[in-house]
Amino acid sequence: METSVDIGRLHCPTCARQLENRLAAVEGVESAEVDPLSGNLRLAYDPSRIAPQELHQTVATITRHLSHPEGEEGRGLRDVLTLAAGILLVAGGLSFLVGDLPLGRWTLSSLLLGLGAVAGGLPVARRALSRLRRRLWGVDLLVTIALAGALALGENFEAGSLAFLFGVAEWLEGRAASKARRSLRAMLDRAPKRVTILRHGRELQLPVEAVSPGEVILVRPGETIGLDGVVVRGQASVSEAAITGEATPVLKGEGAPVYAGSLNEDGALEIKVTHPAGSSTLARIAKLVEEAQRDKAPLERLVDRFARFYTPAVVAAAALVAVLPLVLGLPLRVWLLRALTLLVISCPCALAISTPAAMVSALVAACRRGILVKGGSALEAAARVKYLALDKTGTLTTGELKADLVLLDDVSPKQVLKIAAALERGSEHPIARAIRRLATGLPLPKVESFQALPGKGVRGVIGGEEYLVGRPELFSDLPEKAKALEAGGQSLVVVGKPDQPLGVIVLSDELRPEAKEILHRLKGLGVRPVLLTGDRKGPARKAATSLGIADFHPQLLPQEKLAHVARLREEGGVAFVGDGVNDAPALAAADVGIAMGTAGTDVAIAAGDVALMRDDLSGLPELISLGRRTLAVIRGNVALALTLKLLVAALALSGHASLALAVLVGDMGATVLVTANAMRLQRPTGVAPQPPVTSRPAVASAAAGRQLTFPRNRS
Repeated sequence: METSVDIGRLHCPTCARQLENRLAAVEGVESAEVDPLSGNLRLAYDPSRIAPQELHQTVATITRHLSHPEGEEGRGLRDVLTLAAGILLVAGGLSFLVGDLPLGRWTLSSLLLGLGAVAGGLPVARRALSRLRRRLWGVDLLVTIALAGALALGENFEAGSLAFLFGVAEWLEGRAASKARRSLRAMLDRAPKRVTILRHGRELQLPVEAVSPGEVILVRPGETIGLDGVVVRGQASVSEAAITGEATPVLKGEGAPVYAGSLNEDGALEIKVTHPAGSSTLARIAKLVEEAQRDKAPLERLVDRFARFYTPAVVAAAALVAVLPLVLGLPLRVWLLRALTLLVISCPCALAISTPAAMVSALVAACRRGILVKGGSALEAAARVKYLALDKTGTLTTGELKADLVLLDDVSPKQVLKIAAALERGSEHPIARAIRRLATGLPLPKVESFQALPGKGVRGVIGGEEYLVGRPELFSDLPEKAKALEAGGQSLVVVGKPDQPLGVIVLSDELRPEAKEILHRLKGLGVRPVLLTGDRKGPARKAATSLGIADFHPQLLPQEKLAHVARLREEGGVAFVGDGVNDAPALAAADVGIAMGTAGTDVAIAAGDVALMRDDLSGLPELISLGRRTLAVIRGNVALALTLKLLVAALALSGHASLALAVLVGDMGATVLVTANAMRLQRPTGVAPQPPVTSRPAVASAAAGRQLTFPRNRS
């Protein structure tokens, strides 16, 4: 049997994996799967081996112990304690520098630093003890031992620094994860919660969950379609940008499929529902995001992986050295001092700080360049990128329409533009704006008998002659030149008399001005660009040729983009750059998902690991270069820390290292060196950050690049 349990929101994927492993080990449980975003636990179990009530009690018990020990209030207290540790650390350092005040056996600086270490270390120690009861070793235990050892030896500054920096690193990670969860939970809000259903000749407003397949819903102009279905009556232009990424709306008539989340631009549609709300295309996109995130296991911190073996090994070695005098009859005091020295060397301050210090420095450097990186694993993945998969609309292009005129008859270009702009004068449609921009400065004639043709175009009388502006289907005889443009995948608006087309306005998105140069720089870094787009073959080929992209794939649905990303991952590290809801699965499945921050949707940014907050692509080569530098610094830090510790350990075992030397070289010295090395990441790389591009007026993704959508309210 299967059951679902609401366990509340978990705080990290690690907690979710621990819960799955513990529950899978319970007798009678066949499988366990946790959705950390919704807090929903799905269990398959054998009721003959474990009763449902017993199962729920077991889940409650394990959840209490395996979830993060702090709730919302606990995390607030943790943040306060981290801040207090930082304040006490600064105060203690200043007190030591200006002249320490003796306080009996203590000094003011040592007291302040010790209090700071205790304040910052309390939540860490609590988690370490909680996991230690279940025989789990991790970075919390590592840091707790380091803090306790440093305090016991009187190295309060070392303890206070470690407590504060570790708390800051945890806070940064928690903020990024919380934002991603909130944005992903809002994905399905793009579809309406209620729809108008037609029953027995009446219109009823019902929740989408109450509508069954086979029933008919009514979607009026300007409304978002709430459920997947097939049009049974009516005709309208529908923007499917939220589903396919295609900027140009598609004309939908009887028998055409439509999808939840699509926008009905004009005309009323009666739609026969084909899928319930939970199985709509938009819902499946949301599920793809969740599955892709589960498949893409995040990289564990280098120190946390190493600590699984380092901590017990060094503690065991120190204990062995301490008992040697008892077994071999060696001088007890001498070997106890050597054991304590070895224990001080085992204090992993340098190792524990080496990775987060480098990551924090790199994240700060990225933020200064307008690049939001959501964690160290994303930066590490960016360093190994071999393929860069890019969406087209809104990513490589600006998302704004550009119009070009092609004449079809022996007429003046100005005459054609005057006719088109006059008929489009009263509309704020993106196509109308593009046409009017093309006719800027020209005097426009008066239009009589104006008529909007929903989903097709407009009609009007100018100087006693009837003219049309709209789809090629409006004209009885289309010249070969126009047919060739249409066959080439161009988006066309034809202008002319019903039996005499005069010109064609070719619509296209403008490529981002920096795109070609950025792709050239990426190729110089050994990264190969690949175009994955929902746009038609003609525009996709044109964009790829202009930008020098040899590998392009058009007309892709979200799951097809996901399949291409999976194929590229098998050949090497892959990053995906996109901006729409349809890009979310591919963003989540890539080794590193990069969302266009300014023009992108919230869900794309949430599903991605990186957001480019500037409205340009210049952050891409900067991100990859910074990731590679960060990995080099981390490797250097770990090698430096281990080398110094091994050197002092050898001296300690031979009796040539004192406790002071162990602290100054093997511990404090290594910590200072790795921290200074990490701070180098904030220095300029020789490439000045690009200034932000001046913001353009926002254009809704559902409206950008429309081909033949004409609202009714034309004047």
